[in-house]
Amino acid sequence: MALAEMSGGVILLAPGSYGALSIEGRTPEKPVILRSEIPRKAIFEQVLLKGSRNFSFEGLSTRGIFRAEKSTGIEITDCSARNTLYFRDVDHLRIDNCTVLGGQFGVLFNSVTHFEIRHSRIGQVSEDVMRITGNSHDGLVEGNFLDDVLAYPPTHPDLIQLFGAKDATPYRITIRRNFLRDLHETGSPKRTAQGIFVSDPKKGGYRDILIEENIIMTRSGNTIYINGGQKNVVVRGNTLLSSTGDGGAIIRLARKAGLKNEGTVVENNIAKLVLDETRSSRVGSNYLYGRGAKITGIFSGTGKRWQDFLPVFGSAVDKPGLGARDFLIELLAAQKPGAMRQAGRGWGRTGRNRRCVLPCPGARWGRGTITAIS
Repeated sequence: MALAEMSGGVILLAPGSYGALSIEGRTPEKPVILRSEIPRKAIFEQVLLKGSRNFSFEGLSTRGIFRAEKSTGIEITDCSARNTLYFRDVDHLRIDNCTVLGGQFGVLFNSVTHFEIRHSRIGQVSEDVMRITGNSHDGLVEGNFLDDVLAYPPTHPDLIQLFGAKDATPYRITIRRNFLRDLHETGSPKRTAQGIFVSDPKKGGYRDILIEENIIMTRSGNTIYINGGQKNVVVRGNTLLSSTGDGGAIIRLARKAGLKNEGTVVENNIAKLVLDETRSSRVGSNYLYGRGAKITGIFSGTGKRWQDFLPVFGSAVDKPGLGARDFLIELLAAQKPGAMRQAGRGWGRTGRNRRCVLPCPGARWGRGTITAIS
């Protein structure tokens, strides 16, 4: 049956190259599922979805841009993309267990509503790894691995960037339990990625933004950056690790756009510094280890792997509810039953700093295990 004639059902795709796919103005009553018979072996040069609804893409690979506009009820799962996933004016979008590596951008959400992206690995791009812009709202970014930028002048990369567009500002966005890293040895040493960059709002500023239990390693002084957090903007329980040259690991509350961050709360984070330029936010109960700190006495490594963010057992940052400690211990527990039974041995095997050195088959970031990609 031709795709245009289907009112719902599954199209099973044998391994092979299928060229470009264009779906425009198709609104089946029930979901139409395009499924690769062998995951990631059905390959499309590019995909365009426009003015359509109720389409799912399972296990597909794309070489060019996957672009969806003015559509609703879209799911993309177990995908492999070598270029950008681009969404504009899309409602009810779900992305899960995808690998998006290469190209100029990773995943772009422009005025996308009721969306989620989970368990995915995105990165190795030349500019921003993820953007959330304009009238985007009710979004969840959870459990992803935002993996590096390969940037060169004059680009100005970010790992996650939010900004206003067309008189609208993103709201009701949760960014939780993600691993963000920018490696010093890749790209230009003159270009480092900002971490979670929340800036340039339109009138009224940001509201209902939660940034929680993320682990971030980047050289940028804007590791978490808030400009215009006016109502219920919460930065809580994140762990930030300094990178090469004592750079990064800074939470910055910026004085910009004529707004004061008066609705912003910064609490229970582990960071090097909090730069509070507006003095209008609620900042407290953070552990700030300062410049020149002995990182080996605090963390289990340098930040290239998620295990590196585990606090040294018994150290000042090894406290329930501080930073992303609880998230990290859950990851550790998933890799080996009984790993949380400390019994004087630290989090994992014994060692000079009782570091976590175990694999983690129980947690996913993109295809395969966390250990396989970190």
